[in-house]
Amino acid sequence: MKALVYRGPGQKAWEDVPDATILHSTDAVVRVDTTTICGTDLHILKGDVPAVTEGRILGHEGVGTIVEVGSAVSAFEVGDRVIISCVSACGSCSYCHQGLYAHCLAEEGAPGIGWILGHLIDGTQAELVRIPFADNSLYAVPEGVSTKPR
Repeated sequence: MKALVYRGPGQKAWEDVPDATILHSTDAVVRVDTTTICGTDLHILKGDVPAVTEGRILGHEGVGTIVEVGSAVSAFEVGDRVIISCVSACGSCSYCHQGLYAHCLAEEGAPGIGWILGHLIDGTQAELVRIPFADNSLYAVPEGVSTKPR
């Protein structure tokens, strides 16, 4: 698949990389219809976020269609159109129970950091993206809402 890959401060490249795949039973793989670039991405590109290492696929927001779900995913199925949250949340830790998803203690990435896409794991500026904790990190696109950019 094609993806926008961080190659160090001030350097990015549109590259062929392996397709995103299910790694955990709570994952989904989403075919990205559209993604965004926000201020955080610009800080990463400037080298202001040292946790983002060379080779990381950028992006942490997007909209797309689910192409695969892990065996533990119950809220979504293949073909569902979804909004990808910039924060991944397990839904079961003490912070998630308080609605403080950005402080999720799940072991994916780093406990206490909900923003992992395009930061600690590969992100959304790609044809496909793996979404951890899909039941809690994806939101259904309402019927009648277009996911195509204008």
